[in-house]
Amino acid sequence: MELFEYYNLDECIDRKGVLAKLKSLKNEGKIEYDLNGDMLKIEDIDLDESEIEQLTDLFEENDIFEDLEHGEEDDDWDDDGWGDDSFDDEY
Repeated sequence: MELFEYYNLDECIDRKGVLAKLKSLKNEGKIEYDLNGDMLKIEDIDLDESEIEQLTDLFEENDIFEDLEHGEEDDDWDDDGWGDDSFDDEY
């Protein structure tokens, strides 16, 4: 399984549950992520293969799909208001 860099949460079934899992992994130092509206940018820092599989399965189960319109050339992620993780306080 492959963990992509960008995902779209537009059709997410259990957004609260997914964000709780992401926050947990971030607190463990396994990932970094930013959320802007429905767009998720995720960076694998220290996930092992089983954790990647669990995360991609969670995404699949919740109708979260990779966003193919974004790529590595999108260096302006933080320049346009991306990275607002104020929702962390909600969960």
